[in-house]
Amino acid sequence: MSRQKNAGFTLLEAMIVVAIMGVLAAIAVPSYQDTLERNRLKQAAEGLKSDMQFARTEAIKKSQSIVVSRKTGNAGAWCYGLAIRTNSKTSCNCDVADTSASNYCDIKRIAGVDFKITNMETALINNNTFSSRRGTISAGGVTFRTAKYAVRVVYSDVGRVKLCTPNPLPTGTTALPGTQTVCS
Repeated sequence: MSRQKNAGFTLLEAMIVVAIMGVLAAIAVPSYQDTLERNRLKQAAEGLKSDMQFARTEAIKKSQSIVVSRKTGNAGAWCYGLAIRTNSKTSCNCDVADTSASNYCDIKRIAGVDFKITNMETALINNNTFSSRRGTISAGGVTFRTAKYAVRVVYSDVGRVKLCTPNPLPTGTTALPGTQTVCS
């Protein structure tokens, strides 16, 4: 009578594999959370940058002033909106959802709820208008930050928009990796 050998794992072998996987997961999770934080911050800043460029293009194309209005806040409680305005002094309110309201952002509204770990810092001016003639705007900027990182979206008088490292950096943060230029 021939004996067949069982090809399987012992309980001890399975427990060792589970323990090794647990150690590897404990090492990987903080790194993954850090990557997620950086990516959310970059996504929020890149979104505003591209929407500012879009607003400039629309102002020139439509021959109408485009206002970009922001509401600052922490933990994703911020928003911004784009609207066509004949009077460059009137803004839109990115919190208003009623399309018939006079302060509705009729081109686009972005809420920070998808970016719960990001903060939009208070700026000196939270309403900027792109001129219909050449797409110019009053220079300024907006700083986004998380617990560890910060990045600034700046725009010049001629309407150019870029990402840079805030100067000075908010307390307890470092520059978003990949942001080469320091804001002047």
